[in-house]
Amino acid sequence: MGKGKNPKNNDNCLYFDISSQERDAALNFLLSVLLRVRKEEGFPSNHFVFDEDVNVYLAHLLFAISLPEYHDMAAPYISNESSEILDWVRATDDKTIRYFIFKVNADRLLIHTAIFDDIHARGKGRFFQRSPRYYQELARLYYDQAAAYHKRIYRKTTGVGEVLEKISKYYPFYQAMLKRVRRDYFSFVGSFRDQGFQHFLNEMRDYERKAKAQSQTDYFLDLYGAWMRSPTGRLREALIKAARELEQIDPEFHFELTESRLRRGGEEAA
Repeated sequence: MGKGKNPKNNDNCLYFDISSQERDAALNFLLSVLLRVRKEEGFPSNHFVFDEDVNVYLAHLLFAISLPEYHDMAAPYISNESSEILDWVRATDDKTIRYFIFKVNADRLLIHTAIFDDIHARGKGRFFQRSPRYYQELARLYYDQAAAYHKRIYRKTTGVGEVLEKISKYYPFYQAMLKRVRRDYFSFVGSFRDQGFQHFLNEMRDYERKAKAQSQTDYFLDLYGAWMRSPTGRLREALIKAARELEQIDPEFHFELTESRLRRGGEEAA
């Protein structure tokens, strides 16, 4: 077929040199945008069917297409002609390649009829003179086929397969939703990894640090209360360990089991 390397692990390799913290922050931002737009448009999550998994899939897809590496990876499997795509599928018996061909072309149609809205502006070829309804039905067909091949690969219904089926079934709604995401998405692409996005990352880190400190503080106080009521050796070790972990998170926190605390604990237990 001459389509390059087998893309068996590409679903898990979309982020390349992006750090996990950058990736998570970007995905959280995109997911928050999707949820907000869905609420504003009267199409909240789980409106027709449980589809919080679709939100996650679309956030990952939006992030992936912001990276040039994703386009380099997908390009050998992309075509404007459905007949060429079907020829590629027939030319291989590898279910993973067939799945990937259908998936990346379905994703491409969704993104380019919603976020970029540039299908009709690309040229005067036969493919680009089709109606919007044609592209909708073609994308739905590709998503259906991708879901079917994903099921054949794993010989069972999969989470990814279910997501692809939901996008196919409710495609016009997701397409309309993504059209409303355009402004926020282009703002994200323009700011990713610049000073503004770095500020966003710093805010995320600060929030995560404070949340972790609060959780660890609650855990420490629960242990301290339990130790005061019953100062066993096991609770004493757990309390000291929790205190040291909290000190690493919050440099201003310090705790020692002094003689007065030891006596107080014994008195409480008595």
